[in-house]
Amino acid sequence: MTKKQKILVAENNVKFQGVMRLILERHGFEVMVCSDGIEAKKAIDQNPVDLIISDYMMPNMDGLQLLKALKKEGKDIPFILITGYGSIDSTMEAIKLGTTEYLTKPFDPEEIVLAVQKALNIEQIKRELSQLQEELWAKYSVENLIGQSSSMRNVYKSIHKASESSANVLITGETGTGKELAARATHYNGIYKKGPFIAVNCSAFSEGTLESELFGHVKGAFTDAVRDHKGRFELADQGTLFLDEVGDIPLSIQVKLLRVLQGKQFERVGGSKTLYSDFRLIAATNRDLKELLRESLFREDLFYRISVINITMPPLGEHSEDIPLLIGHFLKHYTRIINKDVKTLSMEAMKLMQNYSWPGNVRQLENTIESAVAMCDGNMIKVADLPMEVRLLPSEKDSDSNEYQESLPQVVGKVERLMIQKALDKNRQIKARAARDLGISERILSYKIKKYRIKIK
Repeated sequence: MTKKQKILVAENNVKFQGVMRLILERHGFEVMVCSDGIEAKKAIDQNPVDLIISDYMMPNMDGLQLLKALKKEGKDIPFILITGYGSIDSTMEAIKLGTTEYLTKPFDPEEIVLAVQKALNIEQIKRELSQLQEELWAKYSVENLIGQSSSMRNVYKSIHKASESSANVLITGETGTGKELAARATHYNGIYKKGPFIAVNCSAFSEGTLESELFGHVKGAFTDAVRDHKGRFELADQGTLFLDEVGDIPLSIQVKLLRVLQGKQFERVGGSKTLYSDFRLIAATNRDLKELLRESLFREDLFYRISVINITMPPLGEHSEDIPLLIGHFLKHYTRIINKDVKTLSMEAMKLMQNYSWPGNVRQLENTIESAVAMCDGNMIKVADLPMEVRLLPSEKDSDSNEYQESLPQVVGKVERLMIQKALDKNRQIKARAARDLGISERILSYKIKKYRIKIK
């Protein structure tokens, strides 16, 4: 049985009390009646209510005084103020104090019912938004980044420091290491957490489109500009703007971005009106920006402007001790989503997961667990449930076998080493260029150079 919503009516006119009780009870509400503000205040302290309807003019304590007293104690209860003595001053004061509705006598019964429903609906929306905000803060809190290794503890420390500041942040790391998760954790634990988190993948737009996305445009600025369009700078006001793959921003836009960061002022494309937006910038990249500086592909002044605070996300290969924790986290998540009762991995499957190199980092590990849960028939993930690229890594039993002189990873390793050496020689030992030729990130290349003990000439 649904619990009735309780409404307190504060009104010194006995006849009007009866009318209000009759109207509200007829529509399914529980009604409590008080004759003045002091009586109403005592009743609210003893009996929580969902809504207050109060007359403005009452003895001892009037409606506005009651509202002020409740606000002073932090009681944010939906409040409808009714008066037969309406004035602009009292209306404005009631609005400033946060009254949900302001009605003037006389009014129809339907009018008060609509006002009550509107006030309760607004309160429900506020509760849902508050709950959603709390869920977001919990989801992207630092504590929900997975890992207990020393490298991940360094990440947590950096995020905590960044959260205490409004300074711009640069997050670096290979693809799949969790750069956006770190950015969101910084936002939702920081001083801008009540504002929006606006994310832009700079590599996903052409030069002209990216400018419009960031700055916005006015109607008629170009052929397809059929209406005014707010850019991400405007949308991020009082919040965080997250520029992912910032190293891919064209030089022409880098100049304009620098101006925005210096003064938080800009104009929409095709517009002349100067706009202002107070946002905190967090940028991320998987590229070596210092190498781009040397190649004159990234502005030095912009680099120092966006990298006041630096956070480096380690590749999974550098904190492999966190793999079991990550597996447990993703296993719990995807068994709930896919609705399967998968509890663990077999010893053989776990060994393969821990010995795999994970070139796609945490994102690849997550996708692997999602796939394995979907493929699993029982309550334990076995080797056969894992993707082929993970299963190709031989177990210790296979490596002891004399069936083949060399295992597949050994052959692949030789080919990788040869290709890396040739790419380095071709590009005068410049790792950034060699990585681009090989189609991998510079961090992965550095990892493999160390793995194969390749000497840089």
